[in-house]
Amino acid sequence: MSTYQILVSGYRDTYTILSFDPSTSKVKIVSDSKAPEKASWIEPASKQHNPLQANRVLYSISEVEKGLAVSLNLKDDKIEITSQKETHGGPAHVHVLKDGSGLAVVNYMGGSMIFFPFNSDGTLSDNPSDLLEFPFLYKDGNAPNPERQDTPHAHQVIEGEAGTLYVCDLGNDRIWVVEKKGVNTLEIKGWLQAPPGTGPRHATFSEDGKHLYVLTELTSDVLVFSLESPTYPIIPKPDFKVNIIPPTVPKDAQQYMNAAELILNPAHPTVLYASNRLEISLEEKSKGKFKTAEAVKGDSIAIIELSKAGDELKNLKSFQTDLNNLRGMTISPDGKYLVTAGRKAGGLAIYETGSNGTELRLAGKIEQGVDNITDLTFL
Repeated sequence: MSTYQILVSGYRDTYTILSFDPSTSKVKIVSDSKAPEKASWIEPASKQHNPLQANRVLYSISEVEKGLAVSLNLKDDKIEITSQKETHGGPAHVHVLKDGSGLAVVNYMGGSMIFFPFNSDGTLSDNPSDLLEFPFLYKDGNAPNPERQDTPHAHQVIEGEAGTLYVCDLGNDRIWVVEKKGVNTLEIKGWLQAPPGTGPRHATFSEDGKHLYVLTELTSDVLVFSLESPTYPIIPKPDFKVNIIPPTVPKDAQQYMNAAELILNPAHPTVLYASNRLEISLEEKSKGKFKTAEAVKGDSIAIIELSKAGDELKNLKSFQTDLNNLRGMTISPDGKYLVTAGRKAGGLAIYETGSNGTELRLAGKIEQGVDNITDLTFL
């Protein structure tokens, strides 16, 4: 591909399309389109179900009081809002089902999940599923992290085989396994049990679907769960736990860090990338108890190299960026370019992943007009 297009969203007024030309390293803003308030996530239509709609029909959220799921249409490099439906909670993530039947939405505030069938044009139906409210396991006041685990906090929903959905719940230390029954019912089938106080945030599957990699926000660990012949609850592989915080951060200061995003390289499926947050603001977050190292100008990306089977650590290293508050990351379909942005400062950066996926090199950068980005996707 000679030129790439990237769509970004976040705590900003617009959806913004950017172009990236690897031959010149130039990153340019193509267009800005009006976005709803706090449109923190964006997702393209299913390429498996409808290749013609993919990257032309997209879905987003708005973190307003009752929450909105939003359908979008891309036309002539502009984004148009085509429908908006209440999610009955504060949404954090959406997923387009592989069969193209509709949109799954999880609410971080309210700890719930809802499903919207699609109309023929890709807009959201007026007849969503019943709201699935996740139970709260720590309701008697015994949460390992009471400040962050005060209620269920559904953070992400992704899809495995045959329409099985996996929901990372930071508040419950669980990854719920959910199935859609008919059109209007969502049911909990089982769960994956993360260690207490870890706070699962985001996850991704191994290439063969046999493993689920889970990034925990509260402890910045990557866990591995086996999905072969599941018997619930599933516990993580006991001899695999990778902490992504760079070694320059003092151990006592790690509680102030928050992991954010986990990405598998499609061209090198034994390589994972995980984003750290708040290293650059460590002094501020810890009220001056810990100082940010003078050499640190931004947060780091952990590069995790796995065994061929995908369940053992082969190598781990940190790549330092100059971006403040890494949150979203995305990777090009060909696996060549990893893109991320500093929500607070530093702009948007594109990194070439190298011949084996483990050697990041800055390939392009833009700093103006790209503030407050929380999610990115290639078009």
